[in-house]
Amino acid sequence: MRGARTAALAVGAVVLALTAACGASGGSAAPSQATTDPSAGAGGAGAFPVTIHHAAGDTRIDKAPARVVALSTGWVDATLELGVVPVAANRWSTTEPVFAPWNKDLLKAPETAPINTVADISVEEIAKLRPDVIFGSYQVTTNKNLYAALSRIAPTIGIIGENNQDGSWQEILRTVGKVLGKSAEAEAAVSKGEAQLTGITTTYPALKGKTVEYVVLRQPGTVQAGAKATDHLVRFFQAMGLEPAPGLVKLEEKGGETGFLSYEQLDALDGDLMFVGGFSDEEMATFEKSELFKKIPTVRDGTYLVLDAEKIGAMRTPTVRNIPYLIEAMKPALEKAGSK
Repeated sequence: MRGARTAALAVGAVVLALTAACGASGGSAAPSQATTDPSAGAGGAGAFPVTIHHAAGDTRIDKAPARVVALSTGWVDATLELGVVPVAANRWSTTEPVFAPWNKDLLKAPETAPINTVADISVEEIAKLRPDVIFGSYQVTTNKNLYAALSRIAPTIGIIGENNQDGSWQEILRTVGKVLGKSAEAEAAVSKGEAQLTGITTTYPALKGKTVEYVVLRQPGTVQAGAKATDHLVRFFQAMGLEPAPGLVKLEEKGGETGFLSYEQLDALDGDLMFVGGFSDEEMATFEKSELFKKIPTVRDGTYLVLDAEKIGAMRTPTVRNIPYLIEAMKPALEKAGSK
């Protein structure tokens, strides 16, 4: 689906979200910074203290925080959705946009300090911001010294999934809701996001039960794909009524590694839709010239869509705030597959 291709990121503008793990949300109030009322909008669910269990331990929150540092896309989006603009947020890209494009109207530097979470995180920079709570990244969670240093600044929460993997966007929202004293609002946001996803098969009934694969170009001759039930993107597609490509499922059942496939294994990409992208136009052009690529069913049927690294990165980290952004980006392929 070359005609529907989104513009690729400029060379050197590597989206940091890919290495770590649309617009304002309709109906949400504009977030404010440092005006959080512990009792406001809590719907009776904002009792403190609360203790949050996470991959780095347990963290007690004594009162609703006003100054929030959020060091992953999931934390940032959940915080914004619940009405608080963080004083610092993880950088989305090494170039513009500094923050995730779907948050461009809410996050502005220097009002929100961009923090590079791929390189060494600056404890001193975060300390100067006087945060009341820090939502940590993978690096914070797995580096005991860094976690301890940040915990001396403010209560620090590591990632909440198992095996040092992020939890689902719903789990992240609910955790932030507890920390901010906004559990009722968090549940409403979860319901809104889930309704947007399930609404896809209402709009395109023929999509129900169709199969899908995502492919990310990582290095010459190798692509990343997946069918693991724990993969957030697989869950994202399933919430839309789509299932993993049967070829990838078979590899998974046989104990094969579906994380990375050689070009000789591309016959496992036998789904009804495919979303594919890489870090550069050159990588994508080389991939598309491959005879093996041309034999993929979605390529023959025209139901594949090339996405730039920005959008592939967003798909790898679905959040309540980027769901509308992703649905809009995916629409050309959804419409075509949904018409068959």
